[in-house]
Amino acid sequence: MDSGSRNLKPIFEPRSLAVIGASNNPAKWGCIILANIISYGFKGKIYPVNPNEEKILGIRAYPNIVSVNDEVDLAVIARPAEAVLQHIEECVEAGVKAAIAIAGGFRETGEKGEAFEGVCVRRAREGGLLLVGPNTMGVYSASVDLCALMPPVFPRKGEVALISQSGNIGTNLLGFGSTVGIGFDKFVSSGNEADIECYEYLDYFGSDPNVKVILLYLEGVRSGRKFMRVAEEVSEKKPVIAYKSGRTKAGIRAAKSHSGALFSPNEVVRAVFRQTGITEASTINEMLDLAKSFVNLPPPKGERVGILTWGGGYGVVASDAFEEAGLDVVPLSEDTIQKLNALLPSYWSKGNPVDLVGTFDRSLQPSCLDAIARDPNVDIVVALGFIVGSGAFAGAFGGLLLGKDGRSVVKEWIAKADEESMKYMIELIKKYGKPVVAVTATTDIEVVARATEKGAVVYPTIETAANALSKMVQYFARKNKKGRALLQEKNS
Repeated sequence: MDSGSRNLKPIFEPRSLAVIGASNNPAKWGCIILANIISYGFKGKIYPVNPNEEKILGIRAYPNIVSVNDEVDLAVIARPAEAVLQHIEECVEAGVKAAIAIAGGFRETGEKGEAFEGVCVRRAREGGLLLVGPNTMGVYSASVDLCALMPPVFPRKGEVALISQSGNIGTNLLGFGSTVGIGFDKFVSSGNEADIECYEYLDYFGSDPNVKVILLYLEGVRSGRKFMRVAEEVSEKKPVIAYKSGRTKAGIRAAKSHSGALFSPNEVVRAVFRQTGITEASTINEMLDLAKSFVNLPPPKGERVGILTWGGGYGVVASDAFEEAGLDVVPLSEDTIQKLNALLPSYWSKGNPVDLVGTFDRSLQPSCLDAIARDPNVDIVVALGFIVGSGAFAGAFGGLLLGKDGRSVVKEWIAKADEESMKYMIELIKKYGKPVVAVTATTDIEVVARATEKGAVVYPTIETAANALSKMVQYFARKNKKGRALLQEKNS
């Protein structure tokens, strides 16, 4: 961990927490946040704080944090901005280690709000209190089943950590990520970052063995040098994927009123990403595509791609997309061509992409995929249409071909074949140590989610696959190049 960073364990691994401003009124954030904490099954002690209630959601309530008379690691302050300073002082008096200030109304509102935010931070630091926010939607930590979030989002557990300077963007990524099968280990809505800046969260997640990939939604960075130093150190250990907003004049204006962010020109930010090894996502959704790729796939050893496709046109589009993304659609070895000759009709494409010429015999696909994967000229294997998506495909049959139980025979057949295909992709990855991915032939988002849950990677579009795999190649090429340089320096 960087020497300039503090230990954030009380925030992400609290043994006890208090919700200041807890309420029985479901229209208040103090009720919703407490309900989320209880419903997700937080493993520690919970202390609701409200001077007007004896019990809140069935748990004994306390008039203030000092009256809890027990050690409290984390306090969630769900009170208006003007009350936050008082509660910070009470948390310091009670020996609370960390606090989350939910309310907005600070630096993002102008000079008066910025001055008040400064007072709150100084008091917290004087008392040794870590302060998340203000203007935050909370935190999540899988290791202690902590879901201290404003919206009713219940993340799937996994190996991804997310730092977001926007609460809405962050919680939407948690929700949609879970929908498409991506699991999270930790999340923080960092808000205004008045006390704890993004580089400290990045450093903490970088040292966490449960975190395999870090996602970062950025609007601005204050401590540029510290951020760069930490980002470079962390990206050597694990992928850091960032999306930087505020790239236009309108975006900058919006973000200043949102989180009070400070801005650098977009070219400067991109240069920083390149220098520190951060992988830049071009869209919010690409952050998730990159996350599942880095979590589930082995590092590609090169940029050479082998493609299996159901149809010729699909193969042409894929060839363009992968080449334009900086990858190489290479000729297959003569040995691979001969293997495929023995499997496919005589009129198949005789090259890469391998065109199945519309053959619907799905028993042929695994053997063809194996032949491509074992080819020494191929580093990455992409199967177009290998995973079909039963919902969308079976829809063409409407109420036709139903079984005795009334269920679609076609849908069940496709679903079973897709499950077998997912298992086979994972087997090929283990067998050859190469990324093996699929692009679904339909718009069935459920099949993408099911694949991710099982550890297989299925992309919704060819372009998504090309861009994600290209960025994986770039990340590992940089990492390996730097590793070789350090080794040469050590041996010289």
